[in-house]
Amino acid sequence: MGAEILNIAEFFFLTLALGVGLFTWIASSSLTGAGFQKLINSVCLGSTVMALIIHLTYGTFSDPLSIIYYIAALSFLLIHQFHKDEKSIFMWALFATHNLALLYLLLDFQNGWSTQFRFGLSSALMLGIIVYAMILGHYYLVVPKLSEKPLKISVLFLWAIMAVKVVWSGMETYNNWGFFKEFTTLGGGYAFNWLLLTMRVGWGYVVIFGMSIFTWKLVKMRSTQSATGVLYAMTTFVLVGELVSAYLYFKYGLLI
Repeated sequence: MGAEILNIAEFFFLTLALGVGLFTWIASSSLTGAGFQKLINSVCLGSTVMALIIHLTYGTFSDPLSIIYYIAALSFLLIHQFHKDEKSIFMWALFATHNLALLYLLLDFQNGWSTQFRFGLSSALMLGIIVYAMILGHYYLVVPKLSEKPLKISVLFLWAIMAVKVVWSGMETYNNWGFFKEFTTLGGGYAFNWLLLTMRVGWGYVVIFGMSIFTWKLVKMRSTQSATGVLYAMTTFVLVGELVSAYLYFKYGLLI
């Protein structure tokens, strides 16, 4: 059980850092100012460090994966320290570096180029775009005249990612229906298995989709503060949904 918890925790922080880091380009730093890039990369840096600490509970300070974690963390730190209002070529190089490093770590964590890796990447994208949008929404308090276009783009990305994940989860549930049949001896039993599935689908998809519609409408009305409040709630639900998904994978091998 301890190993599963460590796997879930490292996977969560790794996908959070990767997912948020992949979307830092949506809002131009020339519009938000360098402060937003410093803030968003601080989140990525913190998540990377947490994943590294968990990795070190079974790895070593000098193993190849630890070194790649150091590279990703250093990239985020340099962006935080030296990013200006206009993104330089050096900042773009660091952006590519931390994304490639974290993608490699996820690739290794999920046993290479596999179905598990692709599902892990989809989880990173889902988690990342919502957390990114939430932090971006908060930043409208700092830059009130910021265009609502970046938030709209974020919601559109969310819908595209969610469409893929819902289909994937539906197929996985169908292919493993025996796990959810009455009197099943698989997993934690019929009631527990359905509890997990209900939490995964209800909180991780249904509630988030409903809230995303409200977010879209609020953003179109230029009510960014209200939209940010909804995004805070969406962040809570996506955290729970993706943690349940990670538990189903690492405990039972289900990609739901």
